Amino acid sequence: MEMIVAVIGETLVGACTLWAAMKLTKVQGTFAQMLIVAGASAVLSLIPVAGWLLSVIVMFVLIRKLTDADIWPDAILMVIVAGLISFGAGLLLTGIIQEAGL
Repeated sequence: MEMIVAVIGETLVGACTLWAAMKLTKVQGTFAQMLIVAGASAVLSLIPVAGWLLSVIVMFVLIRKLTDADIWPDAILMVIVAGLISFGAGLLLTGIIQEAGL
């Protein structure tokens, strides 16, 4: 049950950050397409050892197939920006939780 909740959470957060990165990089696509990309990436990241590499490769391929982005520079820039947004959101959430004393 924990794995299912983790995959759903990772999918939603990943789709939101990819959608925000898509808007910042001016790539044409929809939120539903970003849900597909993030969901596939979240499921593949569960594979031990090579899962992270497979999830990144599939993310690039699906972004290329589902949007008007080219691999270079659009898809790569989109994934980097999404990673930075996720990192910043994680830091913000950690700070909020620590301030609240939880």
